[in-house]
Amino acid sequence: MLYPYRNDARKTLIPYLNSLDENFWFIQSDTYPNTLAWIIAHIASSEDYWINEIAMKNTCILNLNEKSSAKEILDGYIQIRHYTDEILHSVNLSELNTLIEVPNFNDGWKPPSDPTLNWVFNHVYMHETYHIGQIALIAHLNGFQKPLF
Repeated sequence: MLYPYRNDARKTLIPYLNSLDENFWFIQSDTYPNTLAWIIAHIASSEDYWINEIAMKNTCILNLNEKSSAKEILDGYIQIRHYTDEILHSVNLSELNTLIEVPNFNDGWKPPSDPTLNWVFNHVYMHETYHIGQIALIAHLNGFQKPLF
């Protein structure tokens, strides 16, 4: 099985998000620009973009932003991972090393390795982990319970 631990952080994060008062999703501190809603919507939308638009050459399926309700954001976050997992489980191992065309980004970012389908999956999971780390910071700055990772 590829990436067998890809959903481990979600096993803690999703119950935490389900139990969190919706008001906490939208609190913005004076010292940190992003809200919890923005972080989760960004993770889900980025996964949708990389898997659907970049890797599969399909249209994105989510339409989330930080103004979406907490339920809409959490549902989208869960939905896109089910979708990604279906693709991951259906892909032929021989397809994983297929090069993927990556657009030029305005900030000059380029993939550090050849962008293969395997690289795209890895990128999505690493990106999520990076942003999940910010959730504890947001909780601390705003004075509410942080997830126990």
